[in-house]
Amino acid sequence: MRQGRRALFPFVRHALLLAWTVVTLFPIYWMVMTSFKHAGEWVTWPPRWFPHEPTLVNYVKVLTPGTSTFELGRQTLKILKPIGDSLIVSGVGSLLAVVLGSALAYSWARFGTGGRNYPYNILSIRMVPPIVIAVPFVVYFVTLRLLDTYTGLILVYVATCLPYVIWMMLAFVEEVPVELERAARLMGASRLRVLRSVVLPLTASGLVVTFLFVFILNWSELLLAITLTNTEVSTLPITLNKFQSANEGRDYGPQAAIGTLATLPVIVMGFLIQKHLLRGFSFGLLRK
Repeated sequence: MRQGRRALFPFVRHALLLAWTVVTLFPIYWMVMTSFKHAGEWVTWPPRWFPHEPTLVNYVKVLTPGTSTFELGRQTLKILKPIGDSLIVSGVGSLLAVVLGSALAYSWARFGTGGRNYPYNILSIRMVPPIVIAVPFVVYFVTLRLLDTYTGLILVYVATCLPYVIWMMLAFVEEVPVELERAARLMGASRLRVLRSVVLPLTASGLVVTFLFVFILNWSELLLAITLTNTEVSTLPITLNKFQSANEGRDYGPQAAIGTLATLPVIVMGFLIQKHLLRGFSFGLLRK
């Protein structure tokens, strides 16, 4: 009896995991399929699980130069500008966060800067709900004239991503043997030379992985972006959020095309860095 239960347990576990995977991935599958359907197949019943005649017309409406706008009720949305805005604020914000966060992680790992509980204090910042800090940022940005600007949104993304960068880079910095740095110092290398010739090459993969991770966070962030911007800056999540009224909400094809374009980079980067994320979030306990 016990052997039968032991043999049945792996089967049940894998069946539950498979069911959960299907439930989780089905919305993504449906969005991608809808982006390749003609208008007549968007809301048919019974639903078409696969487009009868796949088409790229929804992507043409969204991306073709010269026709990069499409009508949604009385509103005309432009998709190329949100893509550019998302690339700017996500790319620059992620790069600055990685540079600053890596320096902070190195200073704590080697010199204990900030005290013993410094990393935990930094990580506690991420436990604060974004809505709590959104309103104060609006007040400050109105005073500093940073509201609805690239600079303002980039600064917010840098501040909110620093805890993740510090924790992830700690796992990679602590893997660099201190003896290598000491040997380089004994040979006359300056501190900057040690960082450039010893630490940076050995943590290069960690820097890339950390950048990709915070880029994913910034790319898909909505609450702070929609609170701190208006017309001058409009990211992809903000554009997708505009599909809420009765008229715009019925244009499912272009909406699905935009959603697919916004999701694709996140999925690809997630697969590329999944093993490294496990090492970063295990606080350095897991090794290669």
